[in-house]
Amino acid sequence: MDRLLHRFNPWWTEDFHPSAIPRQRYQHQLMSLVDTRDVVLVTGLRRVGKTTLLYLTIERLLENVPAGRIFYVSLDHMGLRDHTILEIVEEYRRINRLKHNEMAYLFLDEVHLKEDFELQLKNLYDEGNTKVFASGSASLEITMRSPHLTGRQRLVPVHPLDFKEFLAFNEVEVSPADTHLLAELAEDHVRYGGMPEYVRTRDMGYLQSVLDTILWRDVAGRHEIRNREMLADMLALVAQSVGSPLSTRKISKVLGVSTETVSRTIDLFVEANLIHRTEKEGKLSERKASPKKMYLADTGLFSILTEGVNLGAMVENAVYLALMRTGRVRYHLASGREVDFIARNTAWESKYKTRITEKDLVNLKGLKGPTKKVVITRDVEGREDGIDLLPLWRFLTRAAEGAG
Repeated sequence: MDRLLHRFNPWWTEDFHPSAIPRQRYQHQLMSLVDTRDVVLVTGLRRVGKTTLLYLTIERLLENVPAGRIFYVSLDHMGLRDHTILEIVEEYRRINRLKHNEMAYLFLDEVHLKEDFELQLKNLYDEGNTKVFASGSASLEITMRSPHLTGRQRLVPVHPLDFKEFLAFNEVEVSPADTHLLAELAEDHVRYGGMPEYVRTRDMGYLQSVLDTILWRDVAGRHEIRNREMLADMLALVAQSVGSPLSTRKISKVLGVSTETVSRTIDLFVEANLIHRTEKEGKLSERKASPKKMYLADTGLFSILTEGVNLGAMVENAVYLALMRTGRVRYHLASGREVDFIARNTAWESKYKTRITEKDLVNLKGLKGPTKKVVITRDVEGREDGIDLLPLWRFLTRAAEGAG
């Protein structure tokens, strides 16, 4: 194990400067938590950039912390399969001759793969001489089966690249004089999504391999699912149905599997950060009884899941992803009239067109409650009958900047 841990931690013997494009929002958030006692849980879709963010945090820490006090390990390595987290940390302290009362900064990647990881992290927390950053491709707040970390954790969800990051990863700068280029760039962002490596290479084979790993290893492998074809079919059906409420009964009928199997599989997709669900706006009983709308965690996945989704549905998916980063999102449905999203006391409709008609506004006009109403367009901007018309590129820009 000694040799393996040295490989994971090159800064013990040499300078360390990871080659990575900064993601300032997350880097600032992680650094702001360094001096807290809480266990920091970094979660997100596989290959979304969690490990890179851990490395960038380590690079910053090395400016003020001795290299031997910083420890990184990827817990999915075969060489560590038979060792607990506590045993691995104990070996790290032995290698660096750190006493148990000496502070150490621990970066534990893919922590969810270790049995009872919550209890082991609690044990590290209780010792009081470590700062723990733990990451997982699964939603750690979902996979935790016990309350051991309640009140001791901070969750940092890492999302695919937003529009501003998408431009940075493509080395694109748009001056105020060239904002006419942003409409097509926003459309590119919708088509290619925000998986960092795919955004840079446009290698569809890479994206397929990521999805295969999630389906076959994170979902089928971890949960002993034999019908792998069913997994791919169900995810493709979700992709084809984006923007429409989709009940477990309908999925069950289309795929010929039980509703219990559908419910369990959808839960696993959510746990693996592959999809997000949103409920109908209304009372608790209405929300639970009504079908959910489901969206892919990254719009780039459409390209390998289905050819049957139009650009308008993909844009709606992108709008949802931007809104859900800022808080709760629900959809509205009453008297047969649906409004795409209710979020931040605003009603949002995605109408990816260059011409907005009266028909496109009718559902918003009849809606009572939200103080603001917005239609996301392709390039139309203005205000009509009290409804704001906002081009997709401007919406994505404001969302990336944290604006309303």
